[in-house]
Amino acid sequence: MHILFLNHNLIGRGTFFRCLGFARELVKQGHTVDLWTVANEPSFRGRTEWIDGVRVWITPRWGTVGSHDGGYALVDILCRCMAALLGRWDIVHAFDHRPNVLLPWLVLRWRDRLLRRNRLFMSDWCDWWTGGGITTSRRRFTWIDRFEQRVEELSKTASDGVTVISSVLHQRALQIGVCPARLSTIPSGVAIDSFPQYTTHASREKLHLPPEGPYYGFVGFSLWDLGLLAEAFALVKTRIPSAKLLVVGGGVEEKAKAILADRFQEGTDLFLPGVVLFREVPLYLGACDIQLMPMEDNLANRGRVPNKLFDYYASGRPVVVSPVGDAAAYVQIHQTGLVAEPSASGFAQRMITLWENPLLREQAGAAARRLAETEFSFVHQTQTLLQFYHSVSGHLDGKQEENS
Repeated sequence: MHILFLNHNLIGRGTFFRCLGFARELVKQGHTVDLWTVANEPSFRGRTEWIDGVRVWITPRWGTVGSHDGGYALVDILCRCMAALLGRWDIVHAFDHRPNVLLPWLVLRWRDRLLRRNRLFMSDWCDWWTGGGITTSRRRFTWIDRFEQRVEELSKTASDGVTVISSVLHQRALQIGVCPARLSTIPSGVAIDSFPQYTTHASREKLHLPPEGPYYGFVGFSLWDLGLLAEAFALVKTRIPSAKLLVVGGGVEEKAKAILADRFQEGTDLFLPGVVLFREVPLYLGACDIQLMPMEDNLANRGRVPNKLFDYYASGRPVVVSPVGDAAAYVQIHQTGLVAEPSASGFAQRMITLWENPLLREQAGAAARRLAETEFSFVHQTQTLLQFYHSVSGHLDGKQEENS
């Protein structure tokens, strides 16, 4: 099969990794995959790269990015719509609904209806955007959010099949009328074959970090919950003075300094390497004894399952997570760490408990790595995706026979 993945993000951010994880495995199984994403800096022409057999088109973007991470650049949208008319794919999978994803998806669908062609038009839902979600507070006028909510939901009900990342979005999809036969919950995963494990000693030595721990790790581009993290870490320091916090990710350098560096001494208690190459993430996570996933209880966090959870699992370290969404359920059910009470003090207590219980820490970390190698590997998740493609295709063929 020839498959097109439409991703709104800047390359190397957020859902891009979900797309790339699926795409790599599909290519290994003999399929061809085009992945369209956005340049992470102004680019007049854009460029094409091959990543493990996946053809990645990094579309042009002439201006800077605002508070979003791609999806609204006019030149990007126009280039995608024109390119969509020239390509031939068996499956077109739109990852969320921003204009640079939805409009070329609609152009292709419109062309197919005119030419009476049949292909699968799929949608992926991995964030709760509107109606109290990620973007609601950013909209100056409430009618904008209501309009976008309509777009977000219609993009799913109009699809042949819908993949969702969480049980919360699965339930929302059912509520807006998506047929259960056309709906599948598929979490993200980890490319375990490119995620080596490191000992804490080896990692800290390679990164020139002080050897004494414990080190607590936080990785990601979404910095919504660093306030909760700062409060919890301050409480941990009163109990474990040698504790250190390693925060890795995009946008962290300046924003994290405003939240964290005023309270903790950088280079002693706090380490902010900022953006690192993705292949270096295993090394940084390997330097940590415990990984952290603080999450405020809101719709945006309930609907998502952050990619970093599965990177944490692959590092072979236990996780402390807030009691929010499927991430907490995974940690609790699979005993891969501890679920905290919904407060900074509750989160801090779990951070302390894991450090003071080496056996629990070792068992939880080993369980996490096993899951990364099996249930939460992209090898497994991509098999589920392929089965869903075939199921939806069969469901649609059956309907066409009934109508003929």
